[in-house]
Amino acid sequence: MHDKEGQSIYVPRALIALAARANNVIPIDTVHIDVHNLEDLEKNLILAKNLGFEGMLVLHPKEIELVHKYFSPTEEEYKDAVEMLNLFEESQKENKGVAIKDGRFIGPPMVIAAKKIIQRVELIKKKIGSQ
Repeated sequence: MHDKEGQSIYVPRALIALAARANNVIPIDTVHIDVHNLEDLEKNLILAKNLGFEGMLVLHPKEIELVHKYFSPTEEEYKDAVEMLNLFEESQKENKGVAIKDGRFIGPPMVIAAKKIIQRVELIKKKIGSQ
């Protein structure tokens, strides 16, 4: 059993997220077992997102809304990703080699992250549309 704050499993959680990403596997965090403590769930969601997880398993339907809040891209994140990708593609067409958004260089890692956000939003829309 680990400690109430979860500090004893911090390193293993970080290693799981790291290993998953290194192997092109989407890192999904384990369940939060205290299903009635949504405040603690939220703390764990923030930590999980900061550790690099892209989702969390849930035990109870009342947890779903909070999990979606932290792991679904916001409308602003989606718009920024689309704009970033468009700016990068324009820079490539104009042979500029670089694009800049809000004073920040847009390089390959940012383009990959933007594409992932766009893909995630499209997947969510597709899933919602099929229900």
